Amino acid sequence: MLLLLPALFLALTACSSDDDNTIATYDYSQCARGTFTDERDGNVYHYITIGNLDWMTENARYDTGTDDTRSIYPTQGIPGDDNQTNNARTIAQYGYLYSFEGAQQAAPEGWRVPTDDDWKALETALGMSATEADADDWRGNGVATSLTDTTGVHLALGGFQDVNSTFFASKYYYMSAMGYYWTSTSPSDGLGYFRKILYNDGRVYRHTTKTNNMLSVRFVRER
Repeated sequence: MLLLLPALFLALTACSSDDDNTIATYDYSQCARGTFTDERDGNVYHYITIGNLDWMTENARYDTGTDDTRSIYPTQGIPGDDNQTNNARTIAQYGYLYSFEGAQQAAPEGWRVPTDDDWKALETALGMSATEADADDWRGNGVATSLTDTTGVHLALGGFQDVNSTFFASKYYYMSAMGYYWTSTSPSDGLGYFRKILYNDGRVYRHTTKTNNMLSVRFVRER
């Protein structure tokens, strides 16, 4: 019986952090996991519980039905494939891209877009210092690797659509090379905080972008 106590203690403390934001009690192999079905369209999402939040482990795939709040990816040029089938395959892998407002609208009941502080809490749980978490630009060496691999959060590299650029006709950039993710935090009108990861960089980028740009979305839910 006594031999079981350490294992029981580990199970109770896994996936939650101490008050000083250390990661000593984290054991992601013990994190609760489950599935959620969006009743609006039947899409099934997996999630992992870290701290006090369930984090979806796939990008949002809900079609809000308006071009102002979602975007279809351009054809990837698969021989013999039509655009409709190809787009469906891409969305299945990377989800839709959303504007800041569209991201909020796409949230299923009981879920929401994570705040900037939610992202910071996740990043510090993975070893980023509080000072780094509060900083802009690239920070937290190794944290992006955890977000894509170690924890099971599996951030995808869906790129983004720059609605404000006129340089290229398609305005889609960096699919399979970078992932861009909204927060729900807007420091000023027309701007929203986001996170960016790069396929060959272990750091996480934090900054603001215009709210009409199209980025990927993950939803969270309070426990």
